[in-house]
Amino acid sequence: MTALQMQDYWLGLRINGGRYAISTKFIQAVFLHPEPEQSMKDLRINGVVVYKGEPICLRNHFQLLRFDQRGDSFVDWQQALKQSSAPWIIVLRDGPQEGLAFRVNNIVGPFYAATIPDSSFFYHNGADYHLVGVA
Repeated sequence: MTALQMQDYWLGLRINGGRYAISTKFIQAVFLHPEPEQSMKDLRINGVVVYKGEPICLRNHFQLLRFDQRGDSFVDWQQALKQSSAPWIIVLRDGPQEGLAFRVNNIVGPFYAATIPDSSFFYHNGADYHLVGVA
């Protein structure tokens, strides 16, 4: 490894068919929370789930994360996920987005990988991952 590479733990995210990775330094919690079917008599509050007794406000991934890529993958990035196909919830830590969360289709990891500064992606275990940060 050269001095130009930085190592970190990453969580792989599947969002609308794309592979993304976020540093675990930005993550407070990850949990599986598929939306249960509810009867009409139940009070339904969209955009809020309860995790460990605390309310978690959900936003779209593209509202909370920064993705610097353009082109076809950017169009897929801007599409909101359907709750039925995105059971994983990622809760952010620190900064202005603390305690806010977003859904993803699937997760990989966490895994340890080296990245090159100013690079927008890296290769891990046979797949390319686009790097995302917190907006």
